[in-house]
Amino acid sequence: MGSSPKTSAPTASAAGPSSAKHSASQPIEPTTTPAPAVATLSTSPEIPQTSTSYTGPQPKKIPRAQIEAERARKLGERFKITIEPHEWKSSSQTTEAYRVEKPIRMRIHRTCHRCNTTFGANKICGDCQHTRCTKCPRYPVKKAGGKGKSAEGMGKRAMGTGFAAGKIEADDCEGLKRIWVLTRPSKTGGQELVRKKPMQRVRRTCHDCSTLFSPGNKICDRCGHVRCEDCPRDPAKKHKYPDGYPGDAPSSNPTRPLKFTCHQCTKAFPPIPPSNIDSLTPECTQCGHQKCAECPRVKPKKVDPEPDPDVVRSVEAKLAALKIGGSALRAAGA
Repeated sequence: MGSSPKTSAPTASAAGPSSAKHSASQPIEPTTTPAPAVATLSTSPEIPQTSTSYTGPQPKKIPRAQIEAERARKLGERFKITIEPHEWKSSSQTTEAYRVEKPIRMRIHRTCHRCNTTFGANKICGDCQHTRCTKCPRYPVKKAGGKGKSAEGMGKRAMGTGFAAGKIEADDCEGLKRIWVLTRPSKTGGQELVRKKPMQRVRRTCHDCSTLFSPGNKICDRCGHVRCEDCPRDPAKKHKYPDGYPGDAPSSNPTRPLKFTCHQCTKAFPPIPPSNIDSLTPECTQCGHQKCAECPRVKPKKVDPEPDPDVVRSVEAKLAALKIGGSALRAAGA
């Protein structure tokens, strides 16, 4: 008898992948798919992780509005413009930033004085192997007065620490260092006239040939005579220089008395006539030493003249008239 073939139940091999994975003997567990990561905006940056052993300056939280306002102020001062707040304000005004306050440091360059090579981190020149010394120039140049202690800096430091600001000003003696120049406009419209200290023009004439000496020269250009005490001076000041003018050679006049100085106490001897220079040996009025060959001649120098007796008497009379006696004082007190 013909019979139709029997259909058998589906086996695991003929089943699909889903039926093979979840069979009747194993319960189906719900599966969860990870949600996609959503980017979140933080209002403030995180502080970088620092080790606990760090003892330097710590970061501080500063609003970005303050940073941008300071930046706008500096730009306005630099370019001479006015920046309105709505021109520099941005959407990040509510955020904050971290800043680390560090002391201002100056970059110093040292150059080898032998080969003009700039030193690196070490103190040995990489070109000529010269060890850095005090002759090697430094840029910027070190300020006078020690390690960065200038007069202006010391004054500002004293103002900020020892004195109240605005009450006492530090005296830096700037007015004494300044040279004041007084000028006046010229009548002809040219260069301004500058006030200068009045100076006296002195002329010396050779007494042999009556020729003027050139400025700064002690030898006559015409006759070769060396300027001496007999060469006249214009204007003459015999009361201040009775023994001649400084820098002059001794006089060649044989009738002029000679003056010598004691070599022990530098006291001048009385004048000696040239005819008695060998016979007279005067004694010093200060130490009693007799003139010898070691006693030099008196060099020309300025001598303060003695006061006029008539002037001294008139001054004394005026001072005596200003005195008030004891009787007058008692009468005034009564």
